[in-house]
Amino acid sequence: MSTETSTSALRCIIVTPEETVLECEADFIALPLFDGELGIAPLHSPMIGRLGFGELRIRSGSDTTRYYVGGGFVQVADNLVSVLTNRAIKSEAVDSKTAQKLLDDVLKTKVAGDDQIEIRDRSVSQARAQLRVAKRSS
Repeated sequence: MSTETSTSALRCIIVTPEETVLECEADFIALPLFDGELGIAPLHSPMIGRLGFGELRIRSGSDTTRYYVGGGFVQVADNLVSVLTNRAIKSEAVDSKTAQKLLDDVLKTKVAGDDQIEIRDRSVSQARAQLRVAKRSS
């Protein structure tokens, strides 16, 4: 029988192929899934989900830490939230001018075929998500 209470802290680990970006305790975590946003509180049911492009928020007490994540996966089990992503950047480090230039360049790109359309659409989604994160943190 578990002795945990609903006030147990979550552990959050964000990992990219290059490094462990963050390992911390949290009261609440909000993640961008590919089909919407997910909020995770202590004692959340176990799950695995596919991340989308957008802002990951980690609340601990009155502090909120924000990251841009570029897809990947999340696993929740036993109050541990494991985020595996190709890219995790502190939201303050996301540059809106660079994201806007990326979006403009991608939208100008001519594509033919399903593969190129899919790549362009993914790049557009990434650039737009970076713009949203940059605007929230400015």
